[in-house]
Amino acid sequence: MSIDGKKIKVGYSTLKIKTQATQFTDNNMTDAYGQYLQRKNKIEIQPDLSDVDEANTLIHEILHASVWISSLSQSGQPLEDSDSEELVVNNLTNTLIQVFIDNKWLLPYLTKKLI
Repeated sequence: MSIDGKKIKVGYSTLKIKTQATQFTDNNMTDAYGQYLQRKNKIEIQPDLSDVDEANTLIHEILHASVWISSLSQSGQPLEDSDSEELVVNNLTNTLIQVFIDNKWLLPYLTKKLI
């Protein structure tokens, strides 16, 4: 299933998901698989990633959106420094993805309970 063109609601924002090849003149995706563009309400993910990398990148960018929308990255807040935000988001994403991989029953269980 392709995620290109899908939309996801995070807090009050509806974000469009776009698979996007690196564009060196427009962004800094040179060393990343994706990015959250808060002013455009968009998540961009590089195409042709492995399934695990694509899922990890999507969760990672959703967490960045959550940090932005909840104001945790604003001045005076715990993740105001971009390096701190990246460290926290990356660690939580990688741990959460591993929880999903190691516990195959979890996502179907959560889906059944929440929908």
